[in-house]
Amino acid sequence: MSHQLAARIAGFLFLISTSSYMYADTILSPLLRLPDFLNQAAQNQSTLALASLLEFINCAAVVGIAIVIYPIIKRYSERVAIGYIAGRVIEAAMLTSGAVMLMTFGAMGENLAASSVMHSEQLYIMGNALKTERYFSFLMGMIALAIFGFLLNITLFKYRLVPRVLAGLGLLGYVMLLLKVLFDFFGVSMGGAWMYIPGGLFELLLPLWLIFRGFDLSVEPQVGTSGK
Repeated sequence: MSHQLAARIAGFLFLISTSSYMYADTILSPLLRLPDFLNQAAQNQSTLALASLLEFINCAAVVGIAIVIYPIIKRYSERVAIGYIAGRVIEAAMLTSGAVMLMTFGAMGENLAASSVMHSEQLYIMGNALKTERYFSFLMGMIALAIFGFLLNITLFKYRLVPRVLAGLGLLGYVMLLLKVLFDFFGVSMGGAWMYIPGGLFELLLPLWLIFRGFDLSVEPQVGTSGK
């Protein structure tokens, strides 16, 4: 596979990943925020199934990105290339567990109709615990993405594989993502949804650049850097 073809495939995978996860979140968030979310889950099994499928697609896409660009990044830093794959695998594993939980909500909702009041309360306690676990799985996945995405962008910036302004936006985006996730993880009320904007903008502009321009490989790797 040529490097330019790999760049285009990675670009399309970025777009698939972003669009699939965003759409899944769009159709899920209103449902899971309802007080009777288990009852609603039972009545909207098709929505849960679609959201789960989209999240699985996202997980496959993020791992695919790392695999496709591995030979390119390896030329400049094998450690970063391997680390990026590891980070994306961790992210995918965390998000996959969250996708599996969605179907659990549907099963719990079906049991709700035949349950006593006390049992219903227990189901909602378990359901809320699962929602919390799903959220923390998401945060752990984003921590892996932020750390290894930052390291990838150092390589992109250093060797000008993409315009430095774009790599710089990626560095800023992943730093802000990590801060936002850590704030949420420890329950600190700082920042807001705006902290996702630089990273979101980067993950929109980078794939477009890769699709239409690809990586700039004119800068040769330094001798001995492939293992660093």
